[in-house]
Amino acid sequence: MGRECGKGVGFVINLQFAGCGGRCRLAGCEPSLTGETRLVCRYCRRYPGGVPEYRAARDRLRSRHTVVMNGRDPAAAFANIEQAEFWSRLAPTWLELEDQMEEVGGPPGELAMDRLELQPGQRVIDLGCGSGRTTLELAARVGPGGEVAGVDISAEMLARGRERAARVGTGNVAFVHADVQVHELGEARFDAAYSRFGVMFFADPVAAFANIRRALRPRGVLSFVSWQSVFDNEWMLIPGAAVAQVTGSLPPMPGPGEPGPFSLADPGRVRAVLDAAGFGSVTVAPHADYVVISEGRIPEVARASVRVGAVREALRDADDDTRQRALAAIEEALRARVQDGQVRASRGVLLVTGSA
Repeated sequence: MGRECGKGVGFVINLQFAGCGGRCRLAGCEPSLTGETRLVCRYCRRYPGGVPEYRAARDRLRSRHTVVMNGRDPAAAFANIEQAEFWSRLAPTWLELEDQMEEVGGPPGELAMDRLELQPGQRVIDLGCGSGRTTLELAARVGPGGEVAGVDISAEMLARGRERAARVGTGNVAFVHADVQVHELGEARFDAAYSRFGVMFFADPVAAFANIRRALRPRGVLSFVSWQSVFDNEWMLIPGAAVAQVTGSLPPMPGPGEPGPFSLADPGRVRAVLDAAGFGSVTVAPHADYVVISEGRIPEVARASVRVGAVREALRDADDDTRQRALAAIEEALRARVQDGQVRASRGVLLVTGSA
């Protein structure tokens, strides 16, 4: 049993965040083992105006959502308002830097795609498709007789995907603005489901993966790639540690299991989630390699690193002087790793497959 949250946005039933007594029921968490409710929850930190401010944010999302499902209120298709708003804010920066992001995420994503062993004529769903690069690659693999649906929570990202598909003349793709956790994806509609770093942000991962399983035909294949821990990913760790030396505190990170880049970093949790969602024949294969940065690109990489991810959040309220010192610290940390004219920063992922 929990008690009402101090700000009135919801019902505090979990204690997971430093400096916070729990989360509102709106976040869909499980009962707390401690019962601690003295501090305000994360939703109340985000919406200090309480219920009215939360509802205003929800209504803003509704006004942007254009996918209608079976005559229902289209806003009902969003369970994860916080992530929808986050990616809407981040989208312009992400799209500006997507070539740099592709260097990091592209190779592991290709490994996960290869595991699908797609055949011409198949139907595939691309989960968290972003700007559509992976969607178009999937479409090329299934050929003009196949179909690919790219689903993402960010309308801004999807707009880029539609532009990209129109530019290259790919006609066997469709882009859907929706929350995979609750959107009606269809029953046994797809032969395969794929995601490149797009399934770690679900508010309720078991519900989301169960919805994906229902959309797959019997024995349909799921393949995705997710990050291992930050300590297995020096390309993220190095900038974060450098900024911490400047600000005096580590960049903010979601709690264990919370929506975020490392929510599916633990192989045991991945298996438990997929098992609860009804998938069988689950395999979780760790894979490690390196992100290679030439010495001449260090300033470019440092500038990009302060604009995305945890470093961006750590510097959100920083003044210009702090930002400049943080940027210099990241460059210095990267230069300290140069060998033979390049930096080799570890990249660790999990390659996951399952059968519906």
